[in-house]
Amino acid sequence: MKTNLLIKIVLPVMKNILNVCIFSVSLIAIFNSVLWSETNKPETDQPPKTVNPLSVQSIRFEGLTSEDALLRSIVQTSIGKEIDPDQLSKDIKNVAKDTGLFSNISVDVEPYDEGGLEVIFRLVESPKIEGLQIVGNEKIRYGKIKEAINFKSGEIYTDYLAWQNQKQILKTYQEKGYYLAEVKTELDHDQATNTVALTFNINEGKRIKIQEINFIGSQGISQKKLARQLKTKVGKYFDENVLEADLTTLSFFYQDNGYAQSQVLGYEKRFNIEKTGLMLDIEVDEGPQYTVGEYKISIRFSEKPAFNEEKIRELMNPAEGEIFNRGKFQESIDKITERYQEEGYLLVELDPQPKFDEENQLVDVTFNISEGDVIIIDRIKINGLVKTRENIIKRELDHLKIKTDEFFDIQKIRKARQRLFQLGSISNVDFIPSEEEGQRRDLIVNVTERDKMGMFSVGGGYGSEGGLFGMAEVSHSNVLGRAYRVHLKGEVGTRYRQTQEFRVNTPWILGTPTRLNFSLYNNKRRQYYTRSVLTRYGYADWPIYERKGASVTMGRPLPRDYDLSVRFRNDHTFTKIDYLKKEDREYRRWTRSLTFYLSKDTRDYRMSLNHPINGAYNTISYEYSGGLLGADSDFIKYTLDLSQYIKTWKNMVLALHLYGGYLQPKSSNPESDYFLFFERYFLGGIETIRGYQDFEILPVSADGVPSLDGGDKTLYGNIEYRIPIAQQFMGVAFFDFGQVWNKPWGKLRRSDFNFKAGAGVGVRMDLQGMLLRAEWGYGFHRQDPNGNPVGKGEFHFTIGPSF
Repeated sequence: MKTNLLIKIVLPVMKNILNVCIFSVSLIAIFNSVLWSETNKPETDQPPKTVNPLSVQSIRFEGLTSEDALLRSIVQTSIGKEIDPDQLSKDIKNVAKDTGLFSNISVDVEPYDEGGLEVIFRLVESPKIEGLQIVGNEKIRYGKIKEAINFKSGEIYTDYLAWQNQKQILKTYQEKGYYLAEVKTELDHDQATNTVALTFNINEGKRIKIQEINFIGSQGISQKKLARQLKTKVGKYFDENVLEADLTTLSFFYQDNGYAQSQVLGYEKRFNIEKTGLMLDIEVDEGPQYTVGEYKISIRFSEKPAFNEEKIRELMNPAEGEIFNRGKFQESIDKITERYQEEGYLLVELDPQPKFDEENQLVDVTFNISEGDVIIIDRIKINGLVKTRENIIKRELDHLKIKTDEFFDIQKIRKARQRLFQLGSISNVDFIPSEEEGQRRDLIVNVTERDKMGMFSVGGGYGSEGGLFGMAEVSHSNVLGRAYRVHLKGEVGTRYRQTQEFRVNTPWILGTPTRLNFSLYNNKRRQYYTRSVLTRYGYADWPIYERKGASVTMGRPLPRDYDLSVRFRNDHTFTKIDYLKKEDREYRRWTRSLTFYLSKDTRDYRMSLNHPINGAYNTISYEYSGGLLGADSDFIKYTLDLSQYIKTWKNMVLALHLYGGYLQPKSSNPESDYFLFFERYFLGGIETIRGYQDFEILPVSADGVPSLDGGDKTLYGNIEYRIPIAQQFMGVAFFDFGQVWNKPWGKLRRSDFNFKAGAGVGVRMDLQGMLLRAEWGYGFHRQDPNGNPVGKGEFHFTIGPSF
């Protein structure tokens, strides 16, 4: 073995010495040849020009198929200078390294005809890649492997580049757990064209599963608890990308449990003897577990202080004496920053400085807060208005005190965006402080109006309630550029369905933010139940109901996002019921009522008035009819309507809705159920519980008989996940539940709260402020004509807002 080692060392040295000797002999022979030619030249009348016999007089490149300008810029051997063997060696290396175009490079030095020497670089160009094939891949798709390699057709081929790409393919397989994969490279070299066709032959082998996961260095947290934090699990296939993400998760988990200085040092992979299982050893350095010692808060107040130290301490989390949780601590920092910005302190700076006491395992945090200057609005510039008058926007801003010399307040800005969206003519609005230095900044208001303020449409279709129908509609959301809204609608359906509506709205009257809404209506409906229900409960045909009248509503915003409004309604109702075994009945009633609404609206809009992304809209109402107001219908109605919107990922929204209502007749007349049909509650359909037909969910008596006149109590809820697809399109998945009752409060039992439920999906399209809804729901608690439970789906379609 020593002899072999000696040969390995001596032979290369002897080879280099022999090359130097040959090169030196060549130079001596060239020198003698040149010297002999110089001494034997015939004498002339003029003295000959003296040329240094060892100087380079010419540089030539052989085997090159393109221009040699690039190579001449790389080669440092220059004409006129003496030949330098070391520099020639460097030139060869530089040409090979800087171009990568040649598979072989050599240099020769020969006598030049005019004296001196000629340097000849003899080059063999590397072949170009003509084609690329990947063979044997089944578990990983071709495109994924292609992304890992960097060969391109027409590129120069080198053995190093082939080896590098071979490693990349293996890495791609190993990341997915194929540690037994093999990759071989095959070349088909066309000498005539100097091109190669390259083939990667892949033997994928079996995918390796994880047999064991060990946490080296863990003491404070159990191995089982650590393993639960990982997506990489025993028995699953190994994926290196997933494990890398798991290590980050593991680091955060340690820090969230008080190990603020912990480190995940890395991992090692080991195979079992058969190479069928992988064992992972994850090494961690836990360090001490810290508890919060003391918060020291230092505030550099601005001229208008926002919060005192006590308020800041209320927002700090974790509290003093609790385990130091990095995640909660960062959330509290973000929350404090957000609270400052909501008050207009956009320049606030927070600098938390933790001090770790390893001996006592405590962390004291000094919290330095610089409130910065509060931004004061200088000028307001409104851009983008084409049809809307500027004073319409300006009055909304002035009402919220968004004007010159006022502080920039994020909450007021959010409220202004909400009110401008609710005008109906605005599709987007942004408030941007200018970027000048200093405390006073201009406020840029960029407004985008809807493309079309007015609309005229004629159409028809099929609805679950009205059957075939035709409709005509005329509306304008910005009459005269003053935000007046006018809407006229007519509809006729084959199922005794007629609609006539006229509405006029204005958001301001008499120079105050008092809104006024006026409406006229004349609606005719036939209440559709299934034929089996009609005959089973004594009806010869579906009941007919008509209502016509007018209403006037006035409302005004209050502080802290509240709103108070009152509506006066005066209408006439007509009801006709055809019985099988008794005399038909017709009822004509006048209703005159006052309804008081108190609502709180914190919704935040970003895309459309039909798509709030945050906040809530909650309303309670009290309606009083009859009594001092006169007319025929005497009742009191209480309503609670709650909606919550939670932004999740990007602009996806979780929307929650709960509605409860109670109708209290003031008359003891046993026929008040018929008289108050229009005020009573029915469930089913796109507005309440989807997956059921309109009016399908009815109150049921103790003997199981449904009341076709509806109930006096109801409660239903809707849960939706709204997914924007495009600017005007949205997908929705929903779950609805609810029930309606007709029993006195004292007779309601737990068994009566058997809520009906439905779930499904749908799409929605925003048509210049109107919302087209097409939704399909599956009713979980529907019944067949004989009253037996049966699951069944229902398609719903309407044009109008959701909750």
